[in-house]
Amino acid sequence: MNTARFGSLEIGRIPRIVGTLSSFDSLTRFTKLAEKPYDVAEVRLDVVGTGNDWLSECKLIEASGTPVIVTLRIVSEGGKSQLGNDQRKAIFKSALPVVSAIDVELKSGLADSLYADAKAQGKAVLVSFHDFDKTPSLDELSEIASQAGKRASVVKISTFINSASDLKTLQSLLQKDWDVPMCVIGMGPLGTSTRVSFPCVGSCLTYGYLDVPAAPGQLPARTLVEELRKTLPTFNEDFSARHQIPESV
Repeated sequence: MNTARFGSLEIGRIPRIVGTLSSFDSLTRFTKLAEKPYDVAEVRLDVVGTGNDWLSECKLIEASGTPVIVTLRIVSEGGKSQLGNDQRKAIFKSALPVVSAIDVELKSGLADSLYADAKAQGKAVLVSFHDFDKTPSLDELSEIASQAGKRASVVKISTFINSASDLKTLQSLLQKDWDVPMCVIGMGPLGTSTRVSFPCVGSCLTYGYLDVPAAPGQLPARTLVEELRKTLPTFNEDFSARHQIPESV
């Protein structure tokens, strides 16, 4: 099985829970959380903002042992950032020495210029694609995933689910043999179940919020931990060992 690394954490064999942070206040309080319902922290910098000391806070999170993904999502893919590519590229470059991974949209083309820098520093690039209206055909998504995988440590595909056939399309995409770990998520009310079911059949990451939902149908990170510990023995064993908690739930 193909794997990647976010810091010292292996990505690919066992699904990992990404806890999403969408405010600077949540970012500053992260390392003080008594409960740790996550494997990775995603800093939604497009919402947190860049006019504060976000990088120092990311450094503290990394020092605490939690890998950080910095995401600066553009408006056309559901984010808040209206910065141009040159500005976003500079921000990502400033983050690379500190964090374990950056998330760039396939459509932005930024992976082409950032992947070599990230690889040289031992960091990961997550190349993502989002469709908040529909789920494209399997052929379209397969081509998107193939293109994304050329400059990615991990590929993320997230689409809106309007029907049962959409769910089947995403599951078929996930079951293909890919060169890099694949994260596949269905958004919306019909897609919520995929945040638990897809990690059980190969999706390398699943996202849950730590403060407020960052996508349609997103569940609290705590709920994902509870469900995956009950559903997936390998996750339960690994998560329990790393967090030093009893395996039974």
